[in-house]
Amino acid sequence: MSRCYCRVVLSILVIVFAWLTVSWANIALTVLGALLAIQALAGACCCASKREEKAAPEPSATE
Repeated sequence: MSRCYCRVVLSILVIVFAWLTVSWANIALTVLGALLAIQALAGACCCASKREEKAAPEPSATE
């Protein structure tokens, strides 16, 4: 199983905004929670497509 650093960053931001006492922290938590839920339902990582592109060999231009 590959690691998804995008989810780690979002999770850390959720923890940080939960402890902040600013008026817009509730909105930030809602947005971050929605992003995490979408990633969980999609079953994909936002940085996985970049890894797959690097791993896949490019087709040769000579035909």
